[in-house]
Amino acid sequence: MPLVLVIEDSDEDYEALRRFFRQSPVKTQLHRCETGKKALEYLEQCILAKQAYPAKVPSFILLDLNLPGIDGRHVLQIIKEDSRLQYIPVIVLTTSTFDKDINECYRLGANSYLLKAMDVHRFKESMQVLIQYWLNTVTLP
Repeated sequence: MPLVLVIEDSDEDYEALRRFFRQSPVKTQLHRCETGKKALEYLEQCILAKQAYPAKVPSFILLDLNLPGIDGRHVLQIIKEDSRLQYIPVIVLTTSTFDKDINECYRLGANSYLLKAMDVHRFKESMQVLIQYWLNTVTLP
């Protein structure tokens, strides 16, 4: 069963994501980290345990940009500069529509940049497309 790492500090946003993933026909495990620091610590543990527990390494990462402490941009940069982690797709999921943020995330190696739709139906539709694409369509490493 694929594991998705969700790096999200908002309880509301995480609960919505969890609900959408649970309703999906593609069964997944979600692991949440509420801060960039916790996410990087978790990823380090995944890499150290990779040989014994390969299923603990995320199939992909959903990353919020505006996190307390280490923000999402810095987390993205660290992941994509680490040869042990850089192959994991990172999908930025944020409310920021600023061109500066979009361009910087792609420059840092983001695989996708999705906006958190304020409308529940649009957000659900985006999540269905995301799940279908990343868990049914593409071949993940």
